[in-house]
Amino acid sequence: MTGSRKAPVSITDGRRDFLWKSLAAGALLPGYLKAQCAAFRTGLAALSLQTPAVKPPSKEPITSNADFFVRNHFGIPKIDAEVWNLTVEGMASTPLKLSYSDLLLMTSVRRSLTFECAGNVSGGIGVGNAVWSGLSLADLLKQSGIRSGVTTIVLHGADSGEGEGLLANTHFARAIPFEKAMEPLTLLAYEMNGSPLPADHGFPLRALVPGWYGMDSVKWLTRIELTSQPFEGYFQQKQYVALTGEARRPVTRMLVSSKFLRPSEDEEIHSKTYRFEGVAWAGEGKVVKVEVRIGGAVWQAADLNAIPAAMIWTPWSYDWRVPGPGHYTLEVRATDDEGHTQPEARDSKRQDAYELNTPHRITVTARA
Repeated sequence: MTGSRKAPVSITDGRRDFLWKSLAAGALLPGYLKAQCAAFRTGLAALSLQTPAVKPPSKEPITSNADFFVRNHFGIPKIDAEVWNLTVEGMASTPLKLSYSDLLLMTSVRRSLTFECAGNVSGGIGVGNAVWSGLSLADLLKQSGIRSGVTTIVLHGADSGEGEGLLANTHFARAIPFEKAMEPLTLLAYEMNGSPLPADHGFPLRALVPGWYGMDSVKWLTRIELTSQPFEGYFQQKQYVALTGEARRPVTRMLVSSKFLRPSEDEEIHSKTYRFEGVAWAGEGKVVKVEVRIGGAVWQAADLNAIPAAMIWTPWSYDWRVPGPGHYTLEVRATDDEGHTQPEARDSKRQDAYELNTPHRITVTARA
């Protein structure tokens, strides 16, 4: 380890056990259900895995590691944590080269954070909430000695491949503004829901850029670059760009959105009353209102079952008195603290497949 920080003399038994479990975890890959995170059309030989949505919410609904969506552009790299290292370089007065054990010995941060796939469809399964542990990216950058003029932090992953418009062995990389990198909740995570980071979620280390779509939370990190120049990588310039006519802008912040967790599409309901349950989120903002609509009637307020907070979804519920047998279309929408409400329809001028946040609509059949 380079830099001025001194590592502790010994490792506690818990941290030692975690280290060895982490080293072993890199070789494990559960057999998840394969499905594509809807609306991604990169033309790459991408690996896209997803699993069922979380179960109905509790006070703090957490998506299990097995159920958390996965979206990769290339195959999962095989990484030996005993020889892996992370470098921090570029406009750093004290460049760092850190081993996995170096990171585990640093001051840890534990946060519950919600992430969404940029191409997740309304009500889709490309969103999840987990408890992440790691270290502050800002603290690590400060340790490297940030030189004056830094504007951009480039996150480089170990995963690589080729595809249309790509050179062979192109690595996935994304850049975030220096200000976002320095926010307290922007993390480098090595643990997910109390377990070593699974291989398909970025073992041994991934970035977590809260409130922004998942592509910026680069997995399998190997290098962090401080620069004063805009990053011109393929996944920065060619992908994750909102196109409206001739206008282009980068896709960054998660939009306000919501979904049903129960009932599910085409579910049959056999009771006179039924409790809808779901979650709503607003990226860097807070959810202030969730509404449901039944059969195209007026929107009705649902109950928020937790105090809304930024960066994490909020569980909601609504008690429905079933009018009688029949088919019903159910919709849910959320509003954030900046007054943004999920739009009734997609902007017809949009030419990309990102930021899909129209109300979640499902159809159910009442039998009672």
